[in-house]
Amino acid sequence: MVETKKGQTIAFRCPDEIVERLDRLAEKGDLPRSKLILNMVEVMLDYAEITQKVGILQLGILLRDASDKLKEIGKEWRERKSIEDLTE
Repeated sequence: MVETKKGQTIAFRCPDEIVERLDRLAEKGDLPRSKLILNMVEVMLDYAEITQKVGILQLGILLRDASDKLKEIGKEWRERKSIEDLTE
C-alpha cells in the first residue's frame, strides 16, 4: 500500500541565490529541499507564535524592516564613487 501525503502544496517564487543556498543546506543535511523548507517554516512558525505571545512579534517585525532599510542604504553608499556622491 502506498502512503499518501496529507497537506497542501504551496508554491512561491524564490530568487536563484536563495534556491542555491537552500540546495547546499539540503545536500549537507541529506534531505530533499522541500523537507528542509518545511522544517524551516515549522521552526519559524513556532518562533513567531512564541514571540507573539510575549508581545515582541511587532518589535521583531520593526527590527527586520529597519535592517532591510539599512542594508538598502549601505548598498547605495557602497555604489558611490566619490565624496561628492555621498553628499547627494
